[in-house]
Amino acid sequence: MPLCARLQRDGHSGETVRILVIGSSDTGGANLADPNDAYPQVVKNELAAALGQECHVVNLPVVHVGPKAVPRVEAALEREQPDIVIFGYGAYSFIIATVSQRVRRRYGERTYQFFHKWEVRFEKKTGNSEGTPARTNHWGRWLTRRIIGAEAPATRDEVVGIQTAIVNMLAQREGTTTVMLGAPDVPEALVRENPKANILLGEHREYMTALARSHHFLIADCVQEFRDAPVRERLSTSDSIHKSADGHRIQADAIMKVLLSPPSPFAPDGDGTRTVRQEAQTAESPPAPAVP
Repeated sequence: MPLCARLQRDGHSGETVRILVIGSSDTGGANLADPNDAYPQVVKNELAAALGQECHVVNLPVVHVGPKAVPRVEAALEREQPDIVIFGYGAYSFIIATVSQRVRRRYGERTYQFFHKWEVRFEKKTGNSEGTPARTNHWGRWLTRRIIGAEAPATRDEVVGIQTAIVNMLAQREGTTTVMLGAPDVPEALVRENPKANILLGEHREYMTALARSHHFLIADCVQEFRDAPVRERLSTSDSIHKSADGHRIQADAIMKVLLSPPSPFAPDGDGTRTVRQEAQTAESPPAPAVP
């Protein structure tokens, strides 16, 4: 039974607030010195303090490629029965070309798995959890990219189709509060190798935001905060893909802001108390915007 229904039934609930994050390796705290600095854990802890109730978070990494992505989300929704869903979407799979994807396509899955293990070990030894990549890390990545080449894992249409299906699935869940968190612009280190990355990402955010609004979802926006950072590179780890602890802090702040503000059912009343509100999302929504 969703949280708001339990509140209506009991008047006040001491039950755990269940949070499901539809995310990626980033939401799991990849490359962070302390995975608890990832925004799902930060939101869980701060929302628990704000509500005076225990919160439980499940991170569901989803690669928006192939036929298994949408069923994976559907299964998690049925299994976890979340009160809050945070959909941390992005466009990485079609805007960023990677060496590992080129290896997989050219040389097969076994070679890819070997290369991926090497890549993880290389990052651990030469990477930097905050700020600009170390010199060895930078030149190692540059050299493998020049020798092997790179390509994106998916097409734009594939990613848009999968993410649209996930959003439409979430819209059918009565009593669930959905928060949409769009990926901020990628740093300059990635733009140098993928010149259209932020243009494509911006177009994708516009489409997904319009789709989210059509379903009355909560929208957490931290794009400008990333752009205004004095040193953007410090908001990512050395691979320029995963966020640093400071980057996760900005994302957590954006999520907490919308969760504790109307029309969120978790927002306090004027006197600081919390009462049941109508859900921010409804099952019946206007038609979605056209796919760009």
